[in-house]
Amino acid sequence: MRQCVSCGGELVRLKRTIRQKFIYHAILKCRKCGRREIRDQWFLFLFGRKSRCPRCGSFRVEKLRGIDHIDPMYKNPFSYLQKFFGGNLHWCPFCRLQFYDLRKKSPTVKRTAPVAVIEATDMAKSGE
Repeated sequence: MRQCVSCGGELVRLKRTIRQKFIYHAILKCRKCGRREIRDQWFLFLFGRKSRCPRCGSFRVEKLRGIDHIDPMYKNPFSYLQKFFGGNLHWCPFCRLQFYDLRKKSPTVKRTAPVAVIEATDMAKSGE
């Protein structure tokens, strides 16, 4: 059973129009709060501005210097066409897929350590 992100209620599928069937894979609505969740079609990853994994849709891809012969390569003519036009080799750490893409990857956000950890290391360094 699918659950709502905000309230934890049950999600049910809604009927889609012909136009929505082309754009969305599914439209789900929560029975409790009425919040809608939309699942995109798999091919919409081609139209974004940032590089995205073609299998799982994650934006958290990494740039590779060379081909890794252990992880699988995305064997799609569109990926090889991007390689021909100078696309970079990207790798998805979640599904371990390699693919070529002309677009830039999304910037990664560096997380900082919590304040308590920083204060504890400062106290340890000063000898208190």
